[in-house]
Amino acid sequence: MAKHDILGYFEHRRDGAWVCVRPFTLTTRSASIDIREGQRFDYGKRVGGLDLAEYLEQLGSQFGS
Repeated sequence: MAKHDILGYFEHRRDGAWVCVRPFTLTTRSASIDIREGQRFDYGKRVGGLDLAEYLEQLGSQFGS
């Protein structure tokens, strides 16, 4: 899976949050985390050492969200 494929598992909301739209397992250097449908990620909320909203925003600006 290409790193930008993660965008297909999340929806970007107008308020800046990212919400999971289908189950996904996030694997980082420090952890493997199961993310459930409906989980919301705002800026500053770190998951496995990663600010997921910021990461998704960066990918979205590069590849479209």
